[in-house]
Amino acid sequence: MIRKEGLTDLFFDLDHTIYDFDKNSALTFDAIFNEMQLKGVGDFMTHFKPINDYYWDKFAKEEISHDTLRYGRLKDTFDAIDVAVNDDQIYYIADAFIGNLTNYNHVFDGAHETLNALKKNYRLHIITNGPSLVQEKKLKNSKLEQYFETITNSEKAGVKKPNPIIFQHALQLANVKAEQSLMIGDNIQADVHGALNVGMQVIWFNEFQLQSDVQVAEVQQLKQLLDIL
Repeated sequence: MIRKEGLTDLFFDLDHTIYDFDKNSALTFDAIFNEMQLKGVGDFMTHFKPINDYYWDKFAKEEISHDTLRYGRLKDTFDAIDVAVNDDQIYYIADAFIGNLTNYNHVFDGAHETLNALKKNYRLHIITNGPSLVQEKKLKNSKLEQYFETITNSEKAGVKKPNPIIFQHALQLANVKAEQSLMIGDNIQADVHGALNVGMQVIWFNEFQLQSDVQVAEVQQLKQLLDIL
């Protein structure tokens, strides 16, 4: 149950919560593969999603570097679909993916309407583990930046979610206390546990209705936030 009394600030994750990373990634990879005339990549995204999640989890725990994430998620996906690519091609795709991802700016259904409604009653913020330049371009190109008063990313904070330092950095930047704040995100470790550990309330954006032992409020669509908040 969400305690609305005294709640003033809402903090959102970006990728997989507001910005439709999977849809935009699929469009980006399609364009790159067509340009390269790569064959046999029809199942690429089916395998890429869980592999990408695995690498981002290790990256968030600071077990691997960003370069390892960018290379490994592609190498493992091509291996999974049995498509032969060399290292030069993988590095080219990795660079082209980052360079072209923000050409596609689909957000989840109801994102703009929901954020516009919430902004009337709360101050809105972003906490993201993504790289600064890319995340800022996503917000600008998808016309989301107008809703948010502060943007905290892992590059500026020096650590990634679920490290409490990034949440404390975001709270300090917003000049608000944890008990007045609520986090909305899709990742059970980075967003849910990370926010709970610093005393914030949480709503889990559980699009795929995954199971978890953590007892928190959850939504499957952004517009459902309006029923809770």
